[in-house]
Amino acid sequence: MSEDPLAALVSRSVGGSVTDVVAEDLPHDGLTERKRLRFVRDGSASTAIFERSAPGTAVEAQLVPFLARKTDHVPRVYSRGLPPPHASLGPWLLVEDVIDRPSGCDDPLALVRAKLAIERAVQGDVPALRALGVPQVTPGELVARVAPRFSADGAIVDAALAAERLLSWPVALVHGDLRCSRVRLAERGAVLTGWRSAHLGCALLDIARLAADLRAHGRSPDAATALYMDESGGPQDAEWLLDAETVDALLREARASSN
Repeated sequence: MSEDPLAALVSRSVGGSVTDVVAEDLPHDGLTERKRLRFVRDGSASTAIFERSAPGTAVEAQLVPFLARKTDHVPRVYSRGLPPPHASLGPWLLVEDVIDRPSGCDDPLALVRAKLAIERAVQGDVPALRALGVPQVTPGELVARVAPRFSADGAIVDAALAAERLLSWPVALVHGDLRCSRVRLAERGAVLTGWRSAHLGCALLDIARLAADLRAHGRSPDAATALYMDESGGPQDAEWLLDAETVDALLREARASSN
């Protein structure tokens, strides 16, 4: 009998004696295929998450293993695959299963501390991040990308002006979509998932996205945003956060209109 390739992958990746591998499909967002792999390892039930991105979108598969070596605030990585760019299969990761852990909304301060810890862990690694394919994107470039989706609108002008001011914010690793659903609370603290939109740029945009999501969940973002402003190393003036929220509001509107 031929070896089950899925069981073989899990066995090689997590180690130990692995049997009874079963794949459970998780919601597909159009860009990332996800499966929960249930298996028995050394006599105990366990799980892992298999994620496969669309062909040509390798940033997450490149970045997350790098981050996992620097910090424990991302999922532990068991293995990854990086097909050549012309391959029909996309890059994949086999990672720790944190999907059912409590949402980051339950402890916004822990979430922000984890984000700060990740930024600090890689602040001296800009050349390495670029080599991994993490792009550098200014707030103005983000606004320019979505501007064609809108007719003449004062919101675009306001966002463009805010983005220009944000150029002075220190460059850091930006998650790109920091919402409660992207963060899970494990015993070791907050764990940030979903890094496919990561780039180098203005990380204050992450906090603006988080603040909007906390409000949508009926929670005040004030303590979380204050913590980030105090400890990020950026300017303390509240106008900076208002500029980030102006840019993020346009980006969120563009995203909503495309769904």
